[in-house]
Amino acid sequence: MNEPAAPRQLVLVGGGHSHALALRRLAKTAPPDLRITLISPDPLAAYSGMLPGLVAGHYDVAESHVNLPRLCRARGARFLAARVTALRPDARQLVLDNGDTLNYHLLSLDVGATPDLQTVPGAADHAVPVKPVSDFRRRWQDLRATLEDHRGPLAVTVVGGGAGGTEMVLAVARALRRRGRSATFNLVTSAQLLPGAAKGVRRRMAQRLAADGVTVLEHQPVRRVDAGSVETDAGPLRHDFLLWCTGARAPAWLAASGLPCDENGFLRVEATLRSPADARVFAAGDCAAFPGGLPKAGVYAVRQAPILARNLVATARQRPLKPYRPQRRFLSLLSAGDRDAVGSRGPWPTLSGPWVWRWKDHLDRAFMARLDASDEPPGSP
Repeated sequence: MNEPAAPRQLVLVGGGHSHALALRRLAKTAPPDLRITLISPDPLAAYSGMLPGLVAGHYDVAESHVNLPRLCRARGARFLAARVTALRPDARQLVLDNGDTLNYHLLSLDVGATPDLQTVPGAADHAVPVKPVSDFRRRWQDLRATLEDHRGPLAVTVVGGGAGGTEMVLAVARALRRRGRSATFNLVTSAQLLPGAAKGVRRRMAQRLAADGVTVLEHQPVRRVDAGSVETDAGPLRHDFLLWCTGARAPAWLAASGLPCDENGFLRVEATLRSPADARVFAAGDCAAFPGGLPKAGVYAVRQAPILARNLVATARQRPLKPYRPQRRFLSLLSAGDRDAVGSRGPWPTLSGPWVWRWKDHLDRAFMARLDASDEPPGSP
C-alpha cells in the first residue's frame, strides 16, 4: 500500500502587508497538499500607516500591530518565530538564526527594507533606525523611561525628509509635549522636504513642522554622526535622540543568495512578482525590485497581495500567472502629530485638518479589521 505523499511546503518569509493580506486568500484557494509556514522574528508586525500614531500616543501596540501567530492559526498556517540568515535557492533551503534549516517547494519574501546606516560614519553606532519596527519600539520605550532623569530640554534630530521622517518628527514632538517635556527638533534631509509630494502637501506639512518648532534643514547631507552630534555642511547639530529614516536597503542575505538583485540588494522580480532566475521564488512589498521601479510605499504592498496569493497558487497548480499592474495614482494621507493629517491624490486639491485625520483613522482601522483573526475559516485550528 502506497503511503500518502508528503505535503509540499510554501514558506512565507516576513510578516509584511502583502503576506498578512495574502494569507486569507491562500487559506481559501491553496491546494490541500500545500502546507503554509510564515516565518518572522517578531510575532507582532507593525502596520506602517499607524506607526506615527503609536509614537504620538493615539494608538496602543495591539491596535497598530498584527498578531502573526493568531493570524496564522486563523488561516490554517504555521507560524515560526525565527530570523532567516541565508537563502540557498539551488537546494530550496532557508537557514535560520538558530542554525536550523527549512526546505521549501515555493518561497515568498516580504521582508521589507531598513534604513541604510552604513554610508555615513558613526550612524550605525549612534542612530536609531525606524526599522525594524520592533527594535525601534523598544528603544523608543527606553527613551521615554529615561526622560525623568534627563535635565534640561531634549535635543531630537530626525534624518530623512520623506514621509516617514516628517511624520515621525511630528509624532515625537507630540509625544514629548504630552509628557510636559521641552525639546528642540531638527529634521535633516539631503534633498527638499517631501520630494515627489504635491506642492500643497509640502507647504502644509512645512507649516505644521514650523508650528511645532521643528527646524527643517533641506539639502544638508549628513557627513558624520557622533555620540551627541550630527555633522552637516551647515555645522554640527546636538542630539540626545537621533532617529534615522532614510536610505533603504534590503537584508544582506538576499543578495548573498545569488538571485538577481538591484544595487540596494532588493530582489528583482518580473511583473508577476516572480524572480526571473527562479520560478519557485516570489517577492512583494519593499523587498521587491519591480520592473521600472516603485516607491517604497505600503500602498503597493497592499495591492500586490491578491496577485501574489493568486500566482503562488497558480504555480502550485502549474497554471499561468497574472501580472501585477501598479496603480498610477493613490491616496496619500500623512499624520501631522496631533489628530491632524494632510492628504492628496493625484491632481486633486490638497486636504488637511482634523477631519482628514478622522478619515485616515477610519481607513487604518478598517485595514486592521481585514486582518482580524476572529473570522476564522471553517475547520481552521
